[in-house]
Amino acid sequence: MPKFFLHSFGCRTNQADGAALAAALQRRGWTAVDSRTAADWAVLNTCTVTAEADAEARRAITRLRRDHPALRIAVTGCYARRAPAEVAALDGVTAVLGTGSPKLATAAVFEDLLDLQAWNAPPAAVASGRMRPVVKVQDGCGRRCSYCVIPFVRGAHRSLPLGGVLAQIRELAENGYPEAVISGINLGEWGRDLDGRLRLHDLVRAILEQTPLARLRLSSVEPMDWSTELTALLASEPRVAAHAHLPLQSGSDTVLGRMRRRYTAAQYAERVLRLRHAAPAAAIGADVMVGFPGETEAEFAATRDLIAALPFTYLHIFTYSSRAGTEAARRLASGSWTPVPAAAAHERATELRHLIAAKRADFLRTMLGRQLAVVTLAPAADGAGRGLTGNFLEMTLPPAPPRQLATATVTGVHGGRLLGAWAA
Repeated sequence: MPKFFLHSFGCRTNQADGAALAAALQRRGWTAVDSRTAADWAVLNTCTVTAEADAEARRAITRLRRDHPALRIAVTGCYARRAPAEVAALDGVTAVLGTGSPKLATAAVFEDLLDLQAWNAPPAAVASGRMRPVVKVQDGCGRRCSYCVIPFVRGAHRSLPLGGVLAQIRELAENGYPEAVISGINLGEWGRDLDGRLRLHDLVRAILEQTPLARLRLSSVEPMDWSTELTALLASEPRVAAHAHLPLQSGSDTVLGRMRRRYTAAQYAERVLRLRHAAPAAAIGADVMVGFPGETEAEFAATRDLIAALPFTYLHIFTYSSRAGTEAARRLASGSWTPVPAAAAHERATELRHLIAAKRADFLRTMLGRQLAVVTLAPAADGAGRGLTGNFLEMTLPPAPPRQLATATVTGVHGGRLLGAWAA
């Protein structure tokens, strides 16, 4: 049977999809290998959220073609769904999966995997090799932010029913995983399409009450979906990781309006401050976009000032990337919106990176002397132990077996990480 190497790009949900695809191939008798040299197929599960994401996939294909000319390359994921003909035309691509591509006929070995959902795969198999497995509980998005192409490639919002989520979480816990991450394209919408009109806080509560999982982490949740109930669970339940990620995108109300985001800067700030008040030691992160069409210096200053004022511990900062088919791309093409020069966008991103680096350093110092629950990870290249705290901080520790949940005392800070010792 064939041997395959699989690589997933992009978000946690895409990582879950890739792991599910790998598990499905293994159920059919394929063998997963870490070495590209040993593989018959390379399966690339792509992202398309930005032009750089597309370029990263193309570079990976070029390298594989150059370094491993006998390797057959199958491409799937969001880039493949958005631009199948473009992907199929790339030198070295053997098959483009799940898109109706002309190269689909050459990929009969994949024919029953094309509409794969991550929740169709056995969770223990999906988790194989991962310290903190991701469980995809929601897919698709019914919202139409003006810059975002993902609803076009992921489709309408849909939720994994409660029973399916609980079964996966139970199996992970029974197979020795101390932490799992629940994820989705728009996680905060979980349950709204199900009978009973459940909400995300109902799912979290059910996981706590009906599974033995030691620690549950939430991936990104839209700011207005951070309900008082969800915030209370994060603050009061020690099994819920003290970690909240709320996409911001901009701190300017006028930019948020052009983006078709469904909140104001003041509403966003209220959610973040409520989280900080409820959970003083929690990690709070955000996605921030600079260089959105028409962004003025004053609008960027509003973003910078809001970030400076709020208790963020990390940010994902990126520059605007035009995506064909979106409202923003159409507005740019028509001339009704104007592009921000690349140099200005780069300068703004750099300024925000300096700002968040200082805020993160301050947050790390507040951890000194504290005892924190740590999930052990695979050791570093030099053999040092590694762990991740509930509040999303990496810690260097004495070596310990991976996939354990234990208590460590923070003894120092070095290189953007905590230093720790196992508590007696």
